[in-house]
Amino acid sequence: MKKNLGSIVGGILLIAAGVVALLQTQGYLTDVAPTIWMAVFAGISLLFLVLYFISGVAQWGLLFPVGIFGALAFLIWMAVNGNETPAMAAPLFAGIGLPFVVAYFLDRKQNWWALIPAGVMVFLIFVLLAAENVAGEVIGAALFFILALTFGLVYAARRLSWAAIVAYVMFIMGFTPLIAIGKRPELAGSLVMFAIALPFFFIYLRSPEKRWWALIPAGITATIGVIVTFVLIGDNLSLMERIANVILYLGIALTFAAVGLRHKQRWALWAAALAVLLAIVSGIIGDMERAWPVLLVLGGLALLIRAFRKKST
Repeated sequence: MKKNLGSIVGGILLIAAGVVALLQTQGYLTDVAPTIWMAVFAGISLLFLVLYFISGVAQWGLLFPVGIFGALAFLIWMAVNGNETPAMAAPLFAGIGLPFVVAYFLDRKQNWWALIPAGVMVFLIFVLLAAENVAGEVIGAALFFILALTFGLVYAARRLSWAAIVAYVMFIMGFTPLIAIGKRPELAGSLVMFAIALPFFFIYLRSPEKRWWALIPAGITATIGVIVTFVLIGDNLSLMERIANVILYLGIALTFAAVGLRHKQRWALWAAALAVLLAIVSGIIGDMERAWPVLLVLGGLALLIRAFRKKST
């Protein structure tokens, strides 16, 4: 009897709904139709809630009709009372998301995936509640932050590396719409560069001896982030460009010097020395397009002098 209870309840509900719909199409119940449908949907929701507890809380799929039909009853009640706003549809997405939340807490290891649709429902609820009073950029930021939280919980539950990456990317992207509505929307470029550098710093710090290579992209991208910020906040464009070039080469020099001195990479010291030379030349001349030919000539002369010295000895 307990196994067939779902079919029995479903059959009774379908027959009842069919009878109400038939009476309505025949011209009966016209004036009270919304109230009747509200009662029908509320009854369906309540019956499935009872069926859920009777069948056992593990049958979380039965909560879908509980939430959906309960929300439909609420929507009709709101419409009948003349309260028609986007927020009135929020309970519908709450009803859809509820079973996923219950599924996750019933078995966190097995049902970790339920966090993803639950997070999407949370975002849709936020959109409906804030649509009339919040700027679109804030809603866009909320999407990224909610997704970041969702995938962060997935990572916490399953320790999946891809979930951590998605959470981090979504978190950083959440700031870009907020920066766009500020006084300096172009600073979003700086944020992106620092955001790229941070994971490489993290990789390096976790295992400096084995992953020393991560210091190179970390240092260079962080330097570019500093340059972008510096150029954007400056007023004298030509002066800012000259100083930015110096900062770029010095940042590269510091990065390779750290690799060479800390991890005994001799080639990195040569790269650092070249970057220092470029920083000096850039600071003096400014326009590197005119400096490159001179540097090439000096480099060629250095190689020739070295070759003749070896031959004479």
